Amino acid sequence: MKKSLQSKFDIRLSFERNTENPSRLFKSFAEMIDGINSLDYIIAESVNTKVKSKIVLDDIEKGSLIGRFWNELVVSEDGQIDNSPDDEKIEEYIEESRAESFKFLAEKKHTVNDLENLKVRISEIAEKKDLTDSFNYTEPDTLKLAEAINKINDSTDKLSETESFELKSPNREVKEIKVGTSKIDIEEVENALTYNEIINESEVFYLIKKPDFLGDSAWSFKHGNKPVSVKILHQEWLESFHSGQIPVVPGDSLHVKIFQTLKYNRNGYLISEKTEIIEVIDVIHNK
Repeated sequence: MKKSLQSKFDIRLSFERNTENPSRLFKSFAEMIDGINSLDYIIAESVNTKVKSKIVLDDIEKGSLIGRFWNELVVSEDGQIDNSPDDEKIEEYIEESRAESFKFLAEKKHTVNDLENLKVRISEIAEKKDLTDSFNYTEPDTLKLAEAINKINDSTDKLSETESFELKSPNREVKEIKVGTSKIDIEEVENALTYNEIINESEVFYLIKKPDFLGDSAWSFKHGNKPVSVKILHQEWLESFHSGQIPVVPGDSLHVKIFQTLKYNRNGYLISEKTEIIEVIDVIHNK
């Protein structure tokens, strides 16, 4: 059994007439839509982990760039162990939590402490809507929340100092979402959440999917059936590869030494996994 929730909102992008390079405004607007969709999904996920999200365009107005939308959240009730909260309360919870997240940006907040205060505020909204009484409710994931807010923040990068976003919901309005707000430091958030850290060095074989021929980007590999993206830090080997001294063809594998950093929270959940290739031992050619 499924049910559909609708969370309505307007996005206004204010800009001066006869502005140059107008395509950047539409790109910024599109990125803002995607950022809101990510944020709404994370907030809705705290009520029910089985949720799908899609944003629907309702209308576009002239003047400033104004779009009317609703986010349709389809929640599966399979496997629930108690009665689901009222739809209206869930919609209000999403709307108010979204507005608090935008207020976070409008007030140019970005520290780990600011983020924790935002989570407290979202929890207070959930409690006010009686959502915390449901066994299905859990607080939004801190890292996912930080990443979603950064994604919304990124959408302002193409704006000038005189341009800004405004978010309007049925009961809330937040203005002055502008360029120049510092991003949340994801590594600082990870460190604040980390209770145990495990560091490993080991040797593995990676099947090459996509090498990096141009610079120092990550390579794409397969490890068994699992796709992985890993940077190679072995500079001497990279220089030989980029100069053409080491040929690599489809089907080849790398025998490498990797350095892994695994971070766990106090409940033993993996919150971060970082893998780097510190030495390329050999190229295993496909035969």
